[in-house]
Amino acid sequence: MSAQPQHIHSVPPPPLEASDYEMVRGTRRAISLLSGKWSVEVLYLLASGTRRYSEVLHEVGEISKKTLTQTLRTLEREGLVSRRPYPEVPPRVEYSLTSLGWSVTALLMALYEWSAEHLADSARPQRHTFGVAPHEPAPLRSVPNP
Repeated sequence: MSAQPQHIHSVPPPPLEASDYEMVRGTRRAISLLSGKWSVEVLYLLASGTRRYSEVLHEVGEISKKTLTQTLRTLEREGLVSRRPYPEVPPRVEYSLTSLGWSVTALLMALYEWSAEHLADSARPQRHTFGVAPHEPAPLRSVPNP
């Protein structure tokens, strides 16, 4: 009789039903990945393709080199961004999303769609197209009290 291979799991499988505490804790961990002031901008930019450091600096906007470096290092440490240095003179470094980073873009799009539907944003500049009136944001909806 041959022995069956035993599978060792280093991570326990998730419970079928999460407690409120587990849901809050998991949600807070996910939000903390995106809570850096420039994290969302960098993730959206890298979702459109691999960029060199100088391109990220230029395209993200009014961000200092120090802050961008800190943001990229944090995103890399969290596993959302991959850094690829090239042994060239002058040095060249490219950044791209990892598979985990790509999975976060779905969350970012869901948040954007929710905000577009539910939050009035009067500070957002209106985009006008020729002959077409700009889309008016939906008013903030109130949640009924139970």
